[in-house]
Amino acid sequence: MNKKTIFVLVSISIISVLLTLVQKNPTPPCFNADEASFGYNAYSILKTGKDEYGAILPLRLKSFGDYKMPLYTYLTIPFIALFGLNEFSARFLNVILSALLPFVVYLLTVELFKNKRIGLLSAFLTSVSLGLHIISRQAHEAYLATTLTTITVYLFLKVIHSYRIKWILLLFCSSFLLLFSYHPGRIFVAFLLGFSVLYTIKNGKKINSISPLFSLLLLVLIGLFTLTDFAYKPERLKNLAFFNNAGFTLKVNELKIEGGIRYLYQPVFIGIKDIVQDHLSYFSPQFIFNGDENNRFGYKEMSIMTTIEYLFFIIGLYYIFKNKEKWRWFLLTLLFVSPLSASLSWSKGSLTRSLFILIPMTTLSAYGFYHLLSNSKKQIKPFVVFFSLSFFMFFLIFTWDFYLFHYSKRLVTIHSWQCGYKEVNSFIQQNYNKYDKFYMTKEIGMPYIFTLFYLQYPPGKYQQQASLTKADEYGFGQVEQFDKFIFSFKSPELSEKNSVVIGSVDDFKGLKNVDISKLQTVTVNGEPMFQISGNK
Repeated sequence: MNKKTIFVLVSISIISVLLTLVQKNPTPPCFNADEASFGYNAYSILKTGKDEYGAILPLRLKSFGDYKMPLYTYLTIPFIALFGLNEFSARFLNVILSALLPFVVYLLTVELFKNKRIGLLSAFLTSVSLGLHIISRQAHEAYLATTLTTITVYLFLKVIHSYRIKWILLLFCSSFLLLFSYHPGRIFVAFLLGFSVLYTIKNGKKINSISPLFSLLLLVLIGLFTLTDFAYKPERLKNLAFFNNAGFTLKVNELKIEGGIRYLYQPVFIGIKDIVQDHLSYFSPQFIFNGDENNRFGYKEMSIMTTIEYLFFIIGLYYIFKNKEKWRWFLLTLLFVSPLSASLSWSKGSLTRSLFILIPMTTLSAYGFYHLLSNSKKQIKPFVVFFSLSFFMFFLIFTWDFYLFHYSKRLVTIHSWQCGYKEVNSFIQQNYNKYDKFYMTKEIGMPYIFTLFYLQYPPGKYQQQASLTKADEYGFGQVEQFDKFIFSFKSPELSEKNSVVIGSVDDFKGLKNVDISKLQTVTVNGEPMFQISGNK
């Protein structure tokens, strides 16, 4: 890699970091419960070597009963140690990764196509991708998993090409980290295992005798990882499966009652149909241009890929087969399995579970543009570049403008992000010694984790009180109380003296003996989120 290439890559990485850090209004508008959980558990492990429930260096974080993968939390510990427990330190890991990902995408693209120009273009498109930055700008493990998946696929190709022990060991390490980064990781490691076995069988006489070693290592790794499922029994993961969804069961029963070809209406047949249709929807313009259905991760005005990129992605698919690229089937299969974790769950249109899909799509988009330009006549090449760049910047600026200046002001966004807890806990911190009890509604997210996070509640002290209720139908439990805090709304007229009641605006509606005008209201961007009543 020459100095010019390094300079361009560093410049691209700087652009990526700036787009991760730039704030306006701010965006995202708040700090959500999952982010607080990652941050507080990192703080707890830093201080005590245990998570919030007292588990020593766990391989899964119990958290809200969803048993989060732990890698993001462990990698956040150094930043908590440096900067203290705050929103910045909890999110800082993804800032670092936003600088790394374009560089890794470059390496992967060059390994696939042996073309540095396509690699640089892929890296640039990655650095400005709003779809990727929606996740990089918050503390979410999907961006970590996407970076590790890109690294793992790159190392896999290096192993295939050279069969050196160092690449095999690096592949093993990256696969191990990937498995513990986010749930889709297991699908990608299993995919690479399957591909390596098929590749070995097909090319057995042509390849080095040590090639089966990395297949064996991946198989052992998957087996060891699976043991953690039995050890921790993550209910949340099971409840996400489409066949465990109450709506799916009702749908099957309704079809049976209505008549028709009765044998068709079996859960397995309906499930296959729904999975295939949902899976294919992740490649559709509707998903690409509308994004995640959860407003915490998307909005209809925020395309995760610009229209011109999507067009060049389709062109890229044409050219990799026209040019008979060596890794065309590998790349196509990798692209196809990318949203599998999302389509196997009942949560539809999930950007976080399908985030890696943007990497092969971006790579193919860069490939499509490069070869369309290469195959254009000399006299029209300037027009291809001009119109492509113009349309790209037009759509890119529009979508980033909406994200930075409009998204955080929308009421649905404010509610999706569970805004207001920072202000609520600022009030609690100032009045902690003045009151004996704090009643707090649990209708908006997981209130206990915000209190732990913003009060920097001593982990050792909380571990002695931590108690989570049984998981609900979505796989989440609740913390009912700790210390002075009771996470249940109680009418101020029924609450004890020397207590505080914190509820949503809806909680206080209809209370006859409560003067609404005397309540302290917490607003975010003009939207009232909480009201506070003190009873002395």
